[in-house]
Amino acid sequence: MTGCSIQLVEVAQGSNMSLASFCNKVKKIRESYHAADMDSNSGKIWSTTTAFPYKLFSNTKFNINIFTDNSTKGLHFIPCANYLVKDLIAEILHFCTNDQLFPRDHLLSICGHEEFLQNDHYLGSHRIFQKNKSVLQLHLQKKRDTPGTLSRKHEDDHSQFYLNQLLEFMHIWKVSRQCLSTVIQKYDSDLKYFLKTQQNVDNVIEEVKNICSVLGCVETKQITDAVNELSLILQRKPKNLHQNSDTSAKGLIEKVTTELSTSICQLIDIHCSSFCADFQPLHAPLCSVSCVNLGLHSHLSFTVYAAHNIPETWVHSYKAFSFSCWLTYAGKKLCQVRNCRNIPVKKLFFSLVNWNETINFPLEIKSLPRESMLTIKLFGITYATNADLLAWTCFPLFPKHRSILGSMLFSMTLQSEPPMEMIAPGVWDVSQPSPVTLQIDFPATEWEYMKLDSEENGSDLEEPPKECLKHIARLSQKQTPILLSEEKRRYLWFYRFYCNNENCSLPLVLGSAPGWDERTVAEMHTVLRRWKFSHPLEALGLLTSSFPDQEIRNVAVRQLDNLLNDELLEYLPQLVQAVKFEWNLESPLVQLLLHRSLQSVQIAHRLYWLLKDAQNEAYFKSWYQKLLAALQFCAGKALRDEFSKEQKLIKILGDIGEKVKTASDPQRQDVLKKELGRLEEFFWCTKTCHLPLNPALCIQGIDGDACSYFTSNALPLKITFINANPMGKNISVIFKAGDDLRQDMLVLQIIQVMDNIWLQEGLDMQMIIYRCLSTGKGQGLVQMVPDAVTLAKIHRHFGPIGPLKENTIKKWFSQHNPLKADYEKVLRNFFYSCAGWCVVTFILGVCDRHNDNIMLTKSGHMFHIDFGKFLGHAQTFGGIKRDRAPFIFTSEMEYFITEGGKNPQHFQDFVELCCRAYNIVRRHSQLLLNLLEMMLHAGLPELSGIQDLKYVYNNLRPQDTDLEATSHFTKKIKESLECFPVKLNNLIHTLAQMTAISPAKSTSQTFSQESCMPGASRSIQRATVLGFSKKTSHLYLIQVTHSNNETSLTEKSFDQFAKLHSQLQKQFASLTLPEFPHWWHLPFTDSDHKRFRDLNHYMEQILNGSYEVANSDCVLSFFLSEPVEQAVKESSAVDLEYQLIPKKKHTIKDTSCQSFETSSC
Repeated sequence: MTGCSIQLVEVAQGSNMSLASFCNKVKKIRESYHAADMDSNSGKIWSTTTAFPYKLFSNTKFNINIFTDNSTKGLHFIPCANYLVKDLIAEILHFCTNDQLFPRDHLLSICGHEEFLQNDHYLGSHRIFQKNKSVLQLHLQKKRDTPGTLSRKHEDDHSQFYLNQLLEFMHIWKVSRQCLSTVIQKYDSDLKYFLKTQQNVDNVIEEVKNICSVLGCVETKQITDAVNELSLILQRKPKNLHQNSDTSAKGLIEKVTTELSTSICQLIDIHCSSFCADFQPLHAPLCSVSCVNLGLHSHLSFTVYAAHNIPETWVHSYKAFSFSCWLTYAGKKLCQVRNCRNIPVKKLFFSLVNWNETINFPLEIKSLPRESMLTIKLFGITYATNADLLAWTCFPLFPKHRSILGSMLFSMTLQSEPPMEMIAPGVWDVSQPSPVTLQIDFPATEWEYMKLDSEENGSDLEEPPKECLKHIARLSQKQTPILLSEEKRRYLWFYRFYCNNENCSLPLVLGSAPGWDERTVAEMHTVLRRWKFSHPLEALGLLTSSFPDQEIRNVAVRQLDNLLNDELLEYLPQLVQAVKFEWNLESPLVQLLLHRSLQSVQIAHRLYWLLKDAQNEAYFKSWYQKLLAALQFCAGKALRDEFSKEQKLIKILGDIGEKVKTASDPQRQDVLKKELGRLEEFFWCTKTCHLPLNPALCIQGIDGDACSYFTSNALPLKITFINANPMGKNISVIFKAGDDLRQDMLVLQIIQVMDNIWLQEGLDMQMIIYRCLSTGKGQGLVQMVPDAVTLAKIHRHFGPIGPLKENTIKKWFSQHNPLKADYEKVLRNFFYSCAGWCVVTFILGVCDRHNDNIMLTKSGHMFHIDFGKFLGHAQTFGGIKRDRAPFIFTSEMEYFITEGGKNPQHFQDFVELCCRAYNIVRRHSQLLLNLLEMMLHAGLPELSGIQDLKYVYNNLRPQDTDLEATSHFTKKIKESLECFPVKLNNLIHTLAQMTAISPAKSTSQTFSQESCMPGASRSIQRATVLGFSKKTSHLYLIQVTHSNNETSLTEKSFDQFAKLHSQLQKQFASLTLPEFPHWWHLPFTDSDHKRFRDLNHYMEQILNGSYEVANSDCVLSFFLSEPVEQAVKESSAVDLEYQLIPKKKHTIKDTSCQSFETSSC
């Protein structure tokens, strides 16, 4: 090479071999699913299913209304739970038409949802049938009329996957390539001029500096030596040497400039090999670093050359710098830390710390575990000789099963150091340039990791002593190896070949291994090969941070591959966390996630939002970014565009929430109303968008009048979306900003798992488990449960001491359910749901429980909300825990269950139900503990250590017999029932809320928002317009019938009715109010007569509709204020200036559906 011949070529797949390999793997996965394959690419959202719960649905029939495109009148069917969906379709077609139609050409969707039942599954296998006990509304559609809008298209099959083009820093690389090309051209020009004239060498050296600057301010030893030698030759250049002589100055200059260009080309090559870039040198020269060759028994050795580009602030703050390094495996150090000498900063082109120090570890390379990590920390030595940690980096010793070869650059991060157990390849992306870069020279000989063949020991085992097997079974109750002591681990490992899926679990056995040396790892692989899994979920415990071994993790993934898509969907949060501890992004776990996302829109959608949220964690951001880019590539353009719309929707909601929060109290409502225009503009542009909270719901706009905000600390928004499905109702959600919803997501997920366990065991605990989705750092969406009110609101309804009364809940349910049949159903729903929530909140240690985060529905369902405190992390006041009861079960709940003490046996039945539910869950302790353990490194504030797992373990008590557990939980029920501080806490919350909502002033004509709260005990049976005045004021005479059958009269104008309706709309934005008879709905003639009929209808709907509305203060004060009874007594009907209206009988139209009952079950 003479002079300069540096050329760059663009590399679309990226210069980093690991990332290029990942891109190729992703492309192959996507290519295995063709767009034309409708089985994997339907583009539809299928209703999730489970194994058929035989114990729950042994003799169950469902009530279903079927609607078709040809008829708006529903067909009523009562099929058995074990009826296949396709068989139901066949029966529907039989009733609908005489034509020959095939069930396989039709689908049943859930009315109001973009969600379809799965034809080859039982009705009872669908979760919606397991949870929804009302009459289900289904829509029969032809397949050809329901195109999958989210399916991949033919063009997607031929698209290329270039990671560089999907990641957010692609623009940086493009700029870097352009800058580098520019400075290389300038270097080439200046070098040619210098070789021709032997002048302006400073320009050449300046361009060399510029090249190094573009490449992260890295200056290798070869560049430094070449620049120094060039300067030295020019300083001592003889004047009278023949130019053609080999020893002439010109020859020396050409030789040195060639070496300089070669060293620049080497730096570019090292940079492109080390970091992610979209270019590389056309001809990569051989590395000239002096490295030692590796022999079979060579010890680990490498040279730390320098830390480049030391910031000026560090240069002035520290007198010297040092580094330390060590090897780790599975969160444990493999040997002692190696420390280097302290040296000051050297100033060359840039500031660097040039140790050039060789590090030797007393470990043979062949004895190191394949998943060994090297961690290096950079310290600044102050003038007081203190060492401050400035930066760190870590990377695998054997990426791609081979040792690192030659010189490499590693970016160092300035963020805080992670816990040692989180040290994994993805914790910090060393392939992205950072302000400080570490240069390490590894041996030039590549060493390939060779797995030691294990010997099949234990094939001829003697029968173990019974006492030994009993002890193994007792140890197995610990469920997870991190709860075992060292002594118990040694015992379990010693008898490892006596362990099997009947007396132990594989994670316990492998987690008890004494170390990770090659001989022990070989023994672990032997146990692994011999093991027979009882269920695929047993393998979840092998994907925790305790098991970095790739062979173990591969076996775990092969087991999980046996799960159906709907089963896998349930455990996605844990699998996303498990990706952190994979060795590379081509791992079987990553492949499994991508394969399943190509098969299921549900999985792709859930995975997208989990990955988006995971990018906000302190570590592994780049790891998740790359996986998200792969997911978006596999999803295809249609689903990718949908993700983009949903992300934009969340961004707008976040901006609106921030503006509402920063506005002053009086301006907040106006700010919200103004900002909602952005949502309307969004839907005007996008037409429709799927709801991030539930992809089966498609929305096309907002109901601005129904949108509001809550007055709690975080000021969450209540947004009501318009359903894009014409058969669906509007959808209300809560958008929270400022609250970390990841913990709520986890608690609700674990509760859902428990509920699924109960359902499979034939126990329906009537659990309402709302949806919750974290969409970013401190923000997310929460599903609003219709017609649900807080227990605090019910307490306020019965006055200031409502929480201390025994009969509050019973009276509230009685008021809403006057019919005996309805009341008995409500009692049953409360009986089961209360028991279920007692069990789940006890096991998970849910704290901060009071009447503002316990909710009730009129149908009797009780459920909890807000899970910011769990695992026993109770708030304290003056050193005393606020949550002193094991769970919330109060005397007023017992009073309702026993019907005021009339049926004491009901309480005993309640205790037995709780204990039965508790024992059923306990049998699945391993699954619950595994799910929690896999989330230990998710950055959740209250799930971060072994003590948190121990808390749940102690509550589950897997070592107890059912009888012992029953006794234990019975004591907890008694303890909760007798805990008076719970009532006191409720009273404090109730009084605080009543103080907050008390109106400052009120008039009969103006209704403040606060006044529209439930009153103390008043209620109205009905109100009827008797007549209207002949005066111009048009007052209506209204007869009001009270709950005690007493009557009173009042008069109101039409404008007053209109003001009442307007106020109700603001206060009860989440409820559907009856339509108000506005003036534009009336004809110009005889409008008064029509108005009185419309007003009567309106009042009937108000008073017979929502209890909360009918008994609000604004409704009660409207009808009960300013009575005119005295005027009626003193005047006759003839003298009154009212035109009385004759009564008219009403007819109710029968809208019942035709009914058919299927003949077979």
